Amino acid sequence: MRVVVLGAGLHGVTTAYYLQQLGHEVIVIDRHATPAAKARGRIPSPEGTAAPDTGHVSLPTKPAPGPWSRLRAFVRRRFGKLLDRAAMPPGSNPLDHLVRLAAYSRRSALALRDESGMPQRPRSTGHMTVYTDAKSFRGRIERAPHWSELGCEDRLLSADEAIGLEPSLHLLGGRLAGATYSPDDPARDPSQFAAGIVFLCRAAGVRFMMKHTVVSLKERDGRIDHVELLDAQGQPMIVRAQSYVLALGASSVLHAEHLGIDMPLRFVREYVVTLPTKDLSMAPRIALHDRQGKLRIRRVENAGGHHLRITSTVRVSDDEENEPDSDRFDAILRRVETLFPGVVDTSRASLETAMHAVSSNRLPMIGKTRLPNLFLNTAPGTPSWTNALGAGKSIARIVSGLRPELDFAFRGL
Repeated sequence: MRVVVLGAGLHGVTTAYYLQQLGHEVIVIDRHATPAAKARGRIPSPEGTAAPDTGHVSLPTKPAPGPWSRLRAFVRRRFGKLLDRAAMPPGSNPLDHLVRLAAYSRRSALALRDESGMPQRPRSTGHMTVYTDAKSFRGRIERAPHWSELGCEDRLLSADEAIGLEPSLHLLGGRLAGATYSPDDPARDPSQFAAGIVFLCRAAGVRFMMKHTVVSLKERDGRIDHVELLDAQGQPMIVRAQSYVLALGASSVLHAEHLGIDMPLRFVREYVVTLPTKDLSMAPRIALHDRQGKLRIRRVENAGGHHLRITSTVRVSDDEENEPDSDRFDAILRRVETLFPGVVDTSRASLETAMHAVSSNRLPMIGKTRLPNLFLNTAPGTPSWTNALGAGKSIARIVSGLRPELDFAFRGL
């Protein structure tokens, strides 16, 4: 069967790989020049998002939403919650589904590495979630047996054990309540992971149509009949297949809505703060998740030297869509100084922000639609590469008429 995958992000290329392994002829279409371009760092940051050293942000703005826009957004949010409840099995927790998907993706990554004969990379330094609130950490300890049953392999660490693995945490003193630690994640580096899966796709015979823009999906007799595209020269063309997988991230929403398929979303703003290090010996080596501050912290190196990159995502209301919050930026700087006093130079901080539309329950949208030959595999606005293998393997089985191996809130199943 010929299958067209719309979108060459990580969800798209992993879908294509597993579809090819199941015997399908696969075509992947994307407007970028390179498959998995974002994950491989081949998409420049949008102009106007970088802030000067003062931390003020200058972003292009759009007109404020009118009353009808706000009403539509309100109705959409309410209707989206009903759809989410319908998709979720009774009594289930979205977080449980994410834990299962992450564990399945990890197992799939290890199996893929073994099956493909790809050389094993040096063991990573791992990933640690840090708790500075004792009550929150006790809650994590209580959830540990349940999450272990779901496949989570994170280790629980006392404060002393966490400091032993990541010495920079001694700067927290008695404020560190504990941590969880994942020692090795074969998909932790999105760039190398993306390059590897694209190589495997090409070797398996997947055909990539890059620099082609998806204009619309055309329905006929209750099915998708064809996809209309613009090629690299802006010339219109048509591609037909027996099945189609929509994996265009946030862009999937407009195409789905045009076909009467609702994809409930909400808006979040991502803040990315880059801070030069003053004392590299005291900077964290392990990628950290500050549970209470809601920050993700990792060390990066570029032409300007060693830095800490801090990422934070916050939910925004409709009237805040075009207004980055300077107070949030200041709060991030204060939190970093609390965690790692004297390690970074906050006076030289730079900031980038971006608005994302994410699914209302933060789960990737994977599964069937009302059209029998159109399928979804998209996670708009999320770091989807972490779960891309599990999502790609699952949707490939669904397209092929096979039951997924994963217990997940798949749509339409």
